[in-house]
Amino acid sequence: MNASLMIVYYSFIFLSTLVEGRYQCNLDSVPPTCHQHTQAIGLSSVRPERQLLITFDLSTAVSKLGVLGGGRYGILAPDFDYLAANHNMFLHAVLIASLFSVVIYYTMICQRRKASAKKMTTTVAVTIIGLYLIIPCIYFDAMDIKNPALRMTFALAIVIFIFRTLEAYFGHAPYGATKSLGMYVTYYIFPGEILFDAKTSMPLKVTRKDIIQNFSRLFRAVIVNSLLYSFMSHFDYTPFGQESRHYFHPKHLGNCFFIALYFQQNLEWFDAAASAMSNAISGIKTAKMMDSPVLKSKSIAEFWGRRWNYLVHCVLKRGVYKPIRKYGSATFASFVVFLASGLIHEFLSYTVSVYHHMEVPADSIYKPSNIRLGSNLAFFVWAFAVTVTERALGSFSSMGISPRAVPFFVVMTSLPIAFWFVEPYFQGRFL
Repeated sequence: MNASLMIVYYSFIFLSTLVEGRYQCNLDSVPPTCHQHTQAIGLSSVRPERQLLITFDLSTAVSKLGVLGGGRYGILAPDFDYLAANHNMFLHAVLIASLFSVVIYYTMICQRRKASAKKMTTTVAVTIIGLYLIIPCIYFDAMDIKNPALRMTFALAIVIFIFRTLEAYFGHAPYGATKSLGMYVTYYIFPGEILFDAKTSMPLKVTRKDIIQNFSRLFRAVIVNSLLYSFMSHFDYTPFGQESRHYFHPKHLGNCFFIALYFQQNLEWFDAAASAMSNAISGIKTAKMMDSPVLKSKSIAEFWGRRWNYLVHCVLKRGVYKPIRKYGSATFASFVVFLASGLIHEFLSYTVSVYHHMEVPADSIYKPSNIRLGSNLAFFVWAFAVTVTERALGSFSSMGISPRAVPFFVVMTSLPIAFWFVEPYFQGRFL
């Protein structure tokens, strides 16, 4: 029943967007960024289609802090057409995945105990993953989608489905998800980490309190994202200027911190939106994907393992870590996980920003043609290195550092090189 309801809903949205010609609007060629057409806070440069929520004057005294200049400012309302387009992009990916999930259930889940079926399951797994790797490019060309943010939504969903295919192939899909075809389809396409009862292996039911909290979290995420977008886009996402790229220069660290916060809030928005809608429709409870990693992490392991994108952590653990751990050490398995994460981010950089990218003005500072693939992979190799170092030396908390200061030290292990991660998104005009 859950799978039927969700697939009917997804199909209705998919057909309605095709009828409406959703992607023939300006969203298919214009990124949600100030680089090409807008600066979000300054009143003289506000996009006509974005309404101002409030305006206010900033005194000269406040402007002496060095970030904002004195004058009149405004905060933009959320772009609901853009939000709806992002939502629909995810649903299109889900409809494709729902077809593959049926094939996976009958060829991998039902056949995994038969030794004679191993060759067939391998062939199916390789074929499906191979198709997933080329589908984004085919889809973007067919629908003429140039917007990097819309591309990212579709490609991120594809990444989750790739790892869920791997966990099914290696036999590590949650037991509760494999009890029936309907349950497996629901699990496979679900935009979150479904929580199963430890005793019955049935999915936990969402409560009225959970639904209220999800929509409340969504409301807060939209408000915070609107504020951050209004602030960050006005300064080209570098509020402390672009004159310094020295790793430990205060202005560089300030820029990296705000970018990290911006990425965190965008993922928080996606998590809140996905949880609010999918939980209300299906009645199934999911784990929280983002839990303030930048501001609350007590260790590097906690940052990557429990607070930052918990959904990806779970699918990587089942689809990569557990299979590798059977044949190697925990350290080696962790290295492969970070390597896989780096490679999949390179895939995202290519499909979102490099492949048939949008045209940009010749005098633009940021250009997709300037992207040098490999920086995301280097960032995650570094993340592995500092994680392993923490295992050897102990966490910051064990070193006697004040609990309130620990999140700062955790973030500082990667903050100076954060531009390794975000540079492709700058050049690709995703921000």
